[in-house]
Amino acid sequence: MLSIVRPHRSQSRATRGGRKLWHRAASVALAATLCEALLVTAGAVTSGASASSIGVNPATSPQGSTTFRIGFWPWSGSISYNPYSPDFVQSGNFALFGLAAYFDHNRPGANPYYPELAKSWTLGKHSITLHLQPRATWQDGTPFTSKDVMTSLLVAGGDFNSVWSDITSVSTPDAHTVVINLQPWAVTQNVLLKLFEFYVVPTSQYGSLIPAGFQKDILTYWRIYDTLHPTTASLAAASNSAAGKAMSAVDTKLIKFNPPTLLGDGAYKLVSATVSGVLYEKWTGFWDAKAITAPWVEVYPMQLSTQFGSLETGRIDLQQDTQFTDPEVQQLHSSRYGHYVFIPSAVQVESLAPHLADYPLGILQVRQALEYVINREQLVQADMGGSLVQDPPQKYPDGINDFMAKQYMTKAQFATLNPYNYNPAKAASLLESVGFKKKGGTWYTPKGTVFSLTISEPSANSQFDTDGVVIAKQLSNFGIHAQSVIVNQATYTDQQYAGDYQLSENFFDWEVGPPMADFAQVFGWPSLPSYNYPVSYSGKGPFTGQVTIGFGPVSKVPGLGTVNVAQVLNAQINEAPPSTWSKYTYDWARWVNQNLPLLPLYNNAFHEAYATSRYTNFPPLSAKWLWTNLSDVGQSVVMMQDGYIRLK
Repeated sequence: MLSIVRPHRSQSRATRGGRKLWHRAASVALAATLCEALLVTAGAVTSGASASSIGVNPATSPQGSTTFRIGFWPWSGSISYNPYSPDFVQSGNFALFGLAAYFDHNRPGANPYYPELAKSWTLGKHSITLHLQPRATWQDGTPFTSKDVMTSLLVAGGDFNSVWSDITSVSTPDAHTVVINLQPWAVTQNVLLKLFEFYVVPTSQYGSLIPAGFQKDILTYWRIYDTLHPTTASLAAASNSAAGKAMSAVDTKLIKFNPPTLLGDGAYKLVSATVSGVLYEKWTGFWDAKAITAPWVEVYPMQLSTQFGSLETGRIDLQQDTQFTDPEVQQLHSSRYGHYVFIPSAVQVESLAPHLADYPLGILQVRQALEYVINREQLVQADMGGSLVQDPPQKYPDGINDFMAKQYMTKAQFATLNPYNYNPAKAASLLESVGFKKKGGTWYTPKGTVFSLTISEPSANSQFDTDGVVIAKQLSNFGIHAQSVIVNQATYTDQQYAGDYQLSENFFDWEVGPPMADFAQVFGWPSLPSYNYPVSYSGKGPFTGQVTIGFGPVSKVPGLGTVNVAQVLNAQINEAPPSTWSKYTYDWARWVNQNLPLLPLYNNAFHEAYATSRYTNFPPLSAKWLWTNLSDVGQSVVMMQDGYIRLK
């Protein structure tokens, strides 16, 4: 499965797998204290399905004692029923489903996807045929048909979803079949994944947003854009074309659109949604209703401390957003009900991004010295206040999460990489080799100035804030005058893209697919703003714009030669067949390992906790179940469909 780097960051509003940072544990310092509140019991709404076909029936299940309760961070008072809105109702994936639950790595079994609205699919050489679930309907009782899939694709196209760059046409030969014809260069597995990344929305609500002939506009826009070889001129021409303006008009209407109800097609029907909580009732008309074992679901806004106490006492059944400290984990495990799991993740290496234009970070030996000075093992223990090592240190700084790297590289290939183990003596030798001197315990640059560094960390990420303090202390002990500063979360990303920092921290492999898609996200984004030089910059002439890192754009890559980094990555993620993915992964891993355009720190794990006071039979929260959390498809629903989660 390969992910094409998306040309418009606005697309993250629309994708079910938009990799939201709030999935990260301890990532948010909550701004407001909201009390835990039970929602008002709502009258049961049932369909005409027979009792034998629905299993658990909410009409006969007391809400107070049978509700599956999920703790989540507080959300804003503005609530939208539109998944393209940043204020989409909390856990809307319980009500509004997609074609399949998708995974960004092969979970155990022959099929990495869990069919939902698509019962099955057929892959041709240059086509994908979706066979829709014939028993699926909308929650108002109207049939779910191929017209809804067509509308959903066009809506996604209006939000500049780059799946359309792979497509030559879409047709609906009958009510339960959708045929997608592809560009001859498109990787079919890649496109299939992207077809599962967005919500399927009802034509009855969203059809009015789509003008006549809109499919032609979308295809024209991407033809002008020239996905394989985008340039500044082609990007501007696409945006300024009549097709581009038509898409922008749809996007503007889409963002503002707020239907009067959340008309879903999934396992649960929305009953009420406020800033105090969201209540869902099992929808007995769901095509797989018999498998759904929780008659009600409530999502509560909670502070981190409230979540912890509620799991310990069994007042909530699940949380998927918070990482607890090591002492809290130990306390939770010793409690009567609480269970805590951290799962190795195939995404996310927390890394320091050096702004290479800031002297002396543009010097390779300086970056290498920093990687030797930062004690990653000590860092991850200090991070969560103990020795559990919830987030393992990066073994081989190569820009790839270790869990994913093992899927594409051999032990022999790892052995060729430099592990950059903690070694202050080697760091000192590297600095001295390029003219740095240490006097009175302080390092001085070849210019005779004190070697000083400032690490910028976002205010709303307590773990990153701790990282900054620990790393600054390690550097200071080595003789580099270092400090960590906290940056307003609202401006942090903008400052990163503008290069307005010396060192800053972030997640730098946040895409879906094999590792080279993550390299492309950082070093091969088609346009600005981007972490590094975009695809549209050839390297000839002055660069117009600002970037986070500023490496290259032309560099010698092992196995590939001297190439334009962004342009080659763009070509690979669009055209490279799966048989080449391991080779390219090794090429780019060596490039990062040798050049350190990033300073990798540690691998993220995803953290979940559940309580067994009322529900039992939770699955082993292994990597198999991580993907449903990451892909924003209602993890607990898929667990139920697979036979897990039972009311005691």
